[in-house]
Amino acid sequence: MRRRGAVIVLTFHRVLDEAGYHAAGNLPGMAVRQQTFEKLAAYAAGRYETVDVSTAKPGELSARLRVAFTFDDGWSDNYPVAFPIAQAHGIPLTIFLCPALVGREAPFWPERVAALLHATGRRGEIETVIEDLKHHSQEERERWIERLGGAGTAVEFRAGDSTLPWEEIIAMDRAGVRFGSHTQTHQILTTVPPDTARAEIRESKGAIERALGHPCDLFAYPNGDWSPETRAILAESGYRLAFTTKRGAWTAASDRFAIPRSNIYEDNLAGLTGRFSPAMFEYTTFWKAWRATRAEAVGARAGRQPAAAAV
Repeated sequence: MRRRGAVIVLTFHRVLDEAGYHAAGNLPGMAVRQQTFEKLAAYAAGRYETVDVSTAKPGELSARLRVAFTFDDGWSDNYPVAFPIAQAHGIPLTIFLCPALVGREAPFWPERVAALLHATGRRGEIETVIEDLKHHSQEERERWIERLGGAGTAVEFRAGDSTLPWEEIIAMDRAGVRFGSHTQTHQILTTVPPDTARAEIRESKGAIERALGHPCDLFAYPNGDWSPETRAILAESGYRLAFTTKRGAWTAASDRFAIPRSNIYEDNLAGLTGRFSPAMFEYTTFWKAWRATRAEAVGARAGRQPAAAAV
């Protein structure tokens, strides 16, 4: 991958201290322990070239494999926990925000659903229900949530289960952190009408630009879901790069509006001892990204168009 000039883009959501990690109401695959992130940051800074996605140029040769750190959603712990660790190791960060959900408690519907199911004794159904609800409209999801909570179910959200306020976003922006759009309200774009998708894409860009005072040209698809129509809207709206959740390496052959990323969470960083394991990280991240990229290349040579370029 280094010889191909690849960039491996990592996706994080939350970095939490030990108490927060056990108390947070997030789904599996959303959080990394603070001590694990500290070890990963030190390891990545020493072994790889950590780059800014905004200026990285896939295809360029480099002495070391290039790695980029991105965060989705703009959770409140990004500022006090992840940001200073990344700064200490000289790691550029990019955070994708939903402007209409900035500074909100329990802003995302999956966490609300998880909390309600947990409170009603249906904890084992959480992942199945959330995956099913992803394929419904926002109105249908809200009606389902209202019915579930309509019996007076008492739900308490942890104080830290919230998103960054604008003042902290602005402070990080001034310190060099990049900010991109994750839509206005975290809509899965392939499940909404084209006019709604267009509004989510354009309004979020405008809100971020007004708040920070400079252009926003980076985008990350909620749930990684995109289509030729949403790609076209991004292009005509002035975005330059867009990121999916599809595992793989970002190479010169990648569609710039469907850049692959590898989701990172505690279980694919920690070894059998529960501590950060370089071998686990490299297997779950680089090996799997290489396999996905290689499979796509083999498919292309066999005459099958790769999904990332199907536009």
